Amino acid sequence: MNSEILEIRNVRVVTATGSHPVARCGIKYFDGNIRIKSGKILSIDEDAKDAEKIFDGKGMIAIPGFVDPHTHIPFTGERSHEFIMRATGQKYSEILSAGGGIHSTVNNVRSATIETLAFEGLKHAGWLLKNGVTTFECKSGYGLDLPNELKQLKAMRMISEYTPQRIVPTFLGAHAIPPCGEEKYIELLKKMLDHVRAESLSEFVDIFCDEGAFSVEGSKEFLKYAKSMGFKIKAHAEELSLNGFGSIASELGATSVDHLAMCSEEEMKVLAKNKTVAVLLPLTSFYLKNPYAPARRMIDDGVAVALGSDFNPGSNTFYSPFLTIHLAVNHLGMTPEEAFVAHTLNAACALDMGKWIGTIEVGKYADITILDAPTLDYIPYMPTEEIVRAVFINGVKVFENRNYFSR
Repeated sequence: MNSEILEIRNVRVVTATGSHPVARCGIKYFDGNIRIKSGKILSIDEDAKDAEKIFDGKGMIAIPGFVDPHTHIPFTGERSHEFIMRATGQKYSEILSAGGGIHSTVNNVRSATIETLAFEGLKHAGWLLKNGVTTFECKSGYGLDLPNELKQLKAMRMISEYTPQRIVPTFLGAHAIPPCGEEKYIELLKKMLDHVRAESLSEFVDIFCDEGAFSVEGSKEFLKYAKSMGFKIKAHAEELSLNGFGSIASELGATSVDHLAMCSEEEMKVLAKNKTVAVLLPLTSFYLKNPYAPARRMIDDGVAVALGSDFNPGSNTFYSPFLTIHLAVNHLGMTPEEAFVAHTLNAACALDMGKWIGTIEVGKYADITILDAPTLDYIPYMPTEEIVRAVFINGVKVFENRNYFSR
């Protein structure tokens, strides 16, 4: 770790505070200088001091690096033909009949090498980095058998060796039900967990419990088993239908429950009671022309809301935190402050990393994105990565907008 002192000068710091997920957020604004040493924030002061390295952010705002708590990286192949089919009104069942859908990506992943998956993942990591994303989650789930699920997880490890970003791997072998059927596949998934744990490939285990996916009973059984093995648990729930699994996963101790477009008022109360982070994915709702999650009611009921992209090759090819925040403000009823906290502190907490990242505070890792924006409101108003001036991870500048013209 570099022991030289870096000072980011003349910025307006915009950040939440703390290490735990929050429903009712408070934003701290501070004009001054951020001092960084050995990868961590040393101080935030009004007065500039001597430093070996200086970055002048005059007129800029400094925010915590965005955290994306829900992506389906790594994958390979593309499904643009499905997008056109869906855009012209064809149903998902028709797409499946034409050889598309999730099983199209499964076939691509199964035929790819680890190196190919890692290469594609690194490309997508670079796209996220240019958008100021310094930490993101990766999910398996396009293998649906032991060798290919492990291949995806090992590709994530390879990606983490070549990108400066922090990567949080999640085992989502329970992404879809293969031809063998749910009951038999859940038993296979349990055996897969032995390999995942033995090779330390993931701390998190996820399952897709919804219409056309895993049943409530099977999902509950599998998450309880994963938790008994020492894994942290998550759930895809109620994207398409209301089945009550959001509250069940919360009661099981899930770190986060994701999607929740159909979440009920009763479930919101359970999520709030258990301090389960609700990861909402408005880009997918936008892409599929589906209903948005009831974020306003969730927050008013005391639920800590995070935002993620759900970037994947089939149901959402958007990944921009700027567009996500725009949709959250424009369609989910969130304030700019709430949406900002949802994509920084709360998103970090959805990955159990709030202690180290998600805010700009002394002692935390210096993952900082510099924006050419006059105010926080400018982010949803002008949702483009072109306002990213520079990105720092562990206090090292890892991206700078070379097309940027000085004022």
